[in-house]
Amino acid sequence: MKLSAHALRSLQELDEIGREAVEQMVRAHIRACRLNGFQPENLERVYQEAIEIIRLEGPPSKDPGFVPSKYEPTRRYEQYRSPRAL
Repeated sequence: MKLSAHALRSLQELDEIGREAVEQMVRAHIRACRLNGFQPENLERVYQEAIEIIRLEGPPSKDPGFVPSKYEPTRRYEQYRSPRAL
C-alpha cells in the first residue's frame, strides 16, 4: 500500500506510540473487513481517519481498571435535534 505524501507526512508527525496505534487501528479495520467477507477499499482514507482519531483522542490507554462492555459501544454520538425542537 502506497500512501500519499500528505498521509505519510501526517503519520511521520506522530510519535512512536501514535504511529503504532494508527497501525493497530488499520490492522483491526482490515481484519474486520475480511471477517465480513470483503476486501478493504481505500486504505488511504482508513489511514487518514485513524490519524485524525489519534490526534483528537490520543492513543488508547491500557488502563487495567477499564474493561469495555461487550455490548456497549465505546463511542456515543448524540442524535441530531433541530433548533426548533429545543
